[in-house]
Amino acid sequence: MIRTPPSAMDGGFIPLTITIFNQISRAGEPSVTITDPLINLVFQYSYGGLFLAMSLGIVGVPLPDEVLLTASGYLISTGEMHLFLTMIAAIGGSVTGMSISYWLGRKVGPSLFGGFVGRMLGGGRLERLRLRMEKWGDPLLLLGFFVPGVRHATALLYGAGKRPYGTFLFYTAVGALLWTSVFLLVGRLLGEHWRDIAGMVNKDAALAAVFFLLAGLGWRVWKRSVSANKW
Repeated sequence: MIRTPPSAMDGGFIPLTITIFNQISRAGEPSVTITDPLINLVFQYSYGGLFLAMSLGIVGVPLPDEVLLTASGYLISTGEMHLFLTMIAAIGGSVTGMSISYWLGRKVGPSLFGGFVGRMLGGGRLERLRLRMEKWGDPLLLLGFFVPGVRHATALLYGAGKRPYGTFLFYTAVGALLWTSVFLLVGRLLGEHWRDIAGMVNKDAALAAVFFLLAGLGWRVWKRSVSANKW
């Protein structure tokens, strides 16, 4: 059974999910955070909770996906979650959320820039991202996964541009595989210190992942070296 963190909320799946949606609706308020309810969802409901949490990152809502993946990596290190099933839940949730963003962008079209989404992401930022997509093409879907707030914006723009869903799905699946693998490994290496990554994610997710990945690998190598010298 998955154990919950000290801050986990009591109650069932539905009350916890309602709390998450309430927090998302108030995400613009400075005092509101949705990180803990989402982490509780993963700790309490493991794969189903992770899938739902990863599916919620739609239309630029600032969800702490990297923190959720790192927490899941920690649960893998304790044996409370299985690597293969966690990967399926994380990738499946990511692709689901990205696909919703794609079809939303396809439905809304060019009006995306002046409506709610444009205000959420910033019209100027959205336009710059569109120009980069025209320049770099499909690989931007891969790179966008490692930049918070950009991955779903690329999905919206891809849909608004009426680009083929099959191509979008391929690059999204590959990007989700790379992205989830990195942060699950980071969480597994960090162990009980997995929360350390939370403060860095909003600044630069890719830099944070590389830093902690290298630090974790260095720590493992050092420990093995010390153990070998004892013999």
